[in-house]
Amino acid sequence: MQTLHDSLPAEAQAKLLPNKKVTGFTTDDDGVTVTCADGSTYSGTIIVGADGAHSTVRRLMREKALLQPRTAAELKVEQIINEEKPFLTTYRAMWIRFPTVRPLIQPGDASETHGKDCTLQLFAGEDTSVIGIYERMDKPTREGVRYTQQDEEKFIERWGRLPIVKGYTIQDAYTNRTQAGMVNLEEGILKRWSWERIVLAGDAAHKFTPSTGAGCNNGIVDVVALANELYHAFRAVREEGGPEAFPDKDQILAAFNDYQQARFEHVKDGLEGASEATGAATWSDITHRFVDRHVLSRPSLVKFFATRSAAATAKTPVFEYVEGEEQMIGKFPWAHPIKEVGSKAAGSKAG
Repeated sequence: MQTLHDSLPAEAQAKLLPNKKVTGFTTDDDGVTVTCADGSTYSGTIIVGADGAHSTVRRLMREKALLQPRTAAELKVEQIINEEKPFLTTYRAMWIRFPTVRPLIQPGDASETHGKDCTLQLFAGEDTSVIGIYERMDKPTREGVRYTQQDEEKFIERWGRLPIVKGYTIQDAYTNRTQAGMVNLEEGILKRWSWERIVLAGDAAHKFTPSTGAGCNNGIVDVVALANELYHAFRAVREEGGPEAFPDKDQILAAFNDYQQARFEHVKDGLEGASEATGAATWSDITHRFVDRHVLSRPSLVKFFATRSAAATAKTPVFEYVEGEEQMIGKFPWAHPIKEVGSKAAGSKAG
């Protein structure tokens, strides 16, 4: 995060307000006002809740929606209000950062080890390495939990004997740790991603297990898709009302709806894929164990699945209003190529 922050121009950095905790907000036809724990308030046009699986914005959005009067017809619509606890936890994870132990571990090393109810991932850097140990829980839960050092020590008692590489175990990494922690790996997708002038993105709207990295990737694509829909809304009103015109409330709500519709099925597929990958890696049942050991271990099949994945990746959207030069050209052409520098404004929105 520090690297991303430092790469921004000074003008953009000045607009960032770190260490602010949102405690409430109000919305009306003209905009939104956010209140923070220190008493400060900020006004704007919309609120984007990209504050993680335990999103404060999502909770406040739900509370506001529950207080809003609804018609009898709306009360029958199952999707009108999200669940209070929308995500289910089947796995939990412990992560450990420790000094890179050369020559046993070399910078750039990355590996994944699978087994019954547990899988281990290693990512090695120049000075430190990180491991993640995923454990299948005895019973799925929707309850949140904050793990203590005592919980960590019990976890290490169970899995510490497992080798990261030959001659170095999880226990060794924990003993020499510079940082460590435990978290639940929630999974799920909200039925509704917006309300009034509030919209959710990333883990606030959908949560993946981290096995495939799809959670991070889909969060990034959410921001791109949402920005594009807002761009469409702004472009439409400014073609008629001039360069200072702003979309009204109904146009913003329509953009939010189009954003969710554009993303929902893609996110759902990614969520299922990540869940299957974690299930296979932890041998959650006989079928997953067989697939992991005898199907996914075959290079030809891995290449086949990678090719299918590449075709899907080629459909990833890009910012429609940003010009640039495409640096990555592969076998599958991009469905939404980067707009070339100097080209005309993007055409009308695809159906």
